Amino acid sequence: MTMLRGLRRHRLPGDDAIRRSMVGLTVVQALISAINLSPVMNSYYVGQVLDVNLENTAVVWLSSALLLAIAAVAFINARKDPISNTRTGWMVIGSVFTVLSIDETASLHELAGELGAHLVRVSWLPSLYTWVIVVAPFAAIGAVWMLRWFGRTLGWRTISGRMAVIAILLWMSVPLFEAVDPALGGPRVLVVLEESFEAAGEVLMLWALLLHTTRYGSRLARPTPTPG
Repeated sequence: MTMLRGLRRHRLPGDDAIRRSMVGLTVVQALISAINLSPVMNSYYVGQVLDVNLENTAVVWLSSALLLAIAAVAFINARKDPISNTRTGWMVIGSVFTVLSIDETASLHELAGELGAHLVRVSWLPSLYTWVIVVAPFAAIGAVWMLRWFGRTLGWRTISGRMAVIAILLWMSVPLFEAVDPALGGPRVLVVLEESFEAAGEVLMLWALLLHTTRYGSRLARPTPTPG
């Protein structure tokens, strides 16, 4: 609620459209989560389209599109952001989210896990989940770097900065869900909760970057006062 009040206090002309779009995406993601916990999932056709635990579904493609949108906004910021010394950081972030978008549809992290299973064997972790051990250390380093970078670039106390930080923290919980999932027998609620955290992070990050873009855009568009 505090974050929403802050958005209303510092509203700019483009904020309403962004807010409506992001709230709409949030509602769609909430409906997907609710459907995945309902008896509707017993339908084969619904499952093939909306099951969060399957590959090549509409849910996967939506997630991939959101990650690609985040990458696109980051690349735009690399070119347009007036804050000095941020171009390289935005380019890195754009590249990372482009790879994440590809990974969402191509399951590259699971392939890395399968390859890593030949080198690292953990009795309680199936080979399909070995990516948690192989990829997680690199992901953790990247997440810590992004936390610091977004905090400094967007501002720790700004709405966009807080959104970006929360998004990264939500994503950092995903490997933990994946690690405990096999031990608990893969309960449906845990799977849906994990995917919900991931989806919420995508919406928050896209929202944060769009807000940042509208704010520096408004500063650039503001006429420079001429001396009297």
